[in-house]
Amino acid sequence: MKILRILLLVGGLAGLTGRVLAQSNWKMALDSTQFNYNDTSKIARSGAVVISQQHKHPLNNMMLISTRYDSLLARGLYVGMNEPRYDLDIPDSTAVGLIARPQDSSQGLIVNNFANFKTGVIFPDVHTSSGEFNIFRGSPDTLGYRDGGQVAKLATVKVSGTFGHNARPYRTTDFDLINLRLFTDSEAGNPAVIDNFYGLRLEGFRGVNPGIINQGWGIYIAPAQLKNYFSGSVGIGTTVIAHALTVSAPTDPIQVTGLQYGTDDTDVLTIDAQGVFHKKTLPTSQPHFVTTTGDTVLSPDVNLYIHKGGDARFTVPPAASRKGQSWRIVNLGSGTITLSEPFCVGNEARQHIFNSPDAYTFQLFSDGEVYMALH
Repeated sequence: MKILRILLLVGGLAGLTGRVLAQSNWKMALDSTQFNYNDTSKIARSGAVVISQQHKHPLNNMMLISTRYDSLLARGLYVGMNEPRYDLDIPDSTAVGLIARPQDSSQGLIVNNFANFKTGVIFPDVHTSSGEFNIFRGSPDTLGYRDGGQVAKLATVKVSGTFGHNARPYRTTDFDLINLRLFTDSEAGNPAVIDNFYGLRLEGFRGVNPGIINQGWGIYIAPAQLKNYFSGSVGIGTTVIAHALTVSAPTDPIQVTGLQYGTDDTDVLTIDAQGVFHKKTLPTSQPHFVTTTGDTVLSPDVNLYIHKGGDARFTVPPAASRKGQSWRIVNLGSGTITLSEPFCVGNEARQHIFNSPDAYTFQLFSDGEVYMALH
């Protein structure tokens, strides 16, 4: 009888142990409206979870995943949807789902943070967000780091899209590598206020040694075939934007290569040989002049001709091609200048400019029909 009791007791303990060992930390949610008790494809767990090689508890996180570099490719979390079985000798595509209806959607990860705060709670920084991504380099050895290597490219967030060639004419109307949206209430009269909205904002560098950056670009777009579109106004060096493009800089704020116009600097707005725009005030602008000693074909790029030679012929285009423009001609030479086109001095037509004291200089202005002398 004692042996029988002992056997029954051991058997009961073994059954109890088996039931305890068979229990899972993953269990169905208690709310039957959210999960079907009979649906074995869904699991839920109440309470925090930790998956870690270093920490034995989830700290302040509902789920903590932490790992060490122990292989060629270490991933803390991987999410794949509709991914074929590449690990098989013959890839299996039966697990790949195809969207069949326009209203169907596919997302690899959805994170929602319903931020609700009591009245009077003001956060001075971005402490609340839907997601946070950090990369830490250069932490002291006292914290267990031994980082001294060189990485060619490093990114805090990397987003990529792949369009493969599968010999099928699939089509995507619009593709955004990153899509940013802001939703407000669907009803008018929302009393909420956003003082400043930034679609994409790079704040000033924090810390005391931003000089570790040799070269930096706030926005760097390499593909030459891309067009960059701004539907709103753009400001450079200013937050007060009054025009489609407002540029505020101490001096010479624009440089455009490919628009260089010689090496002369004679206009109010000029472009030097390096493509830098410069402004000049009218008093400092000097006329572009040429000194001649013989026959000359007048150029539209020259304002003033000073002749210091003997007899010479000046070839000018028809007056119609110089409408609204003028040349000044000064004869300081020993000879006479003969023009290929006549000009009017009062009611008299002339073609000669002598070196006499009372008629050695004329400004020839065209009204589109004739040249006329302006003293």
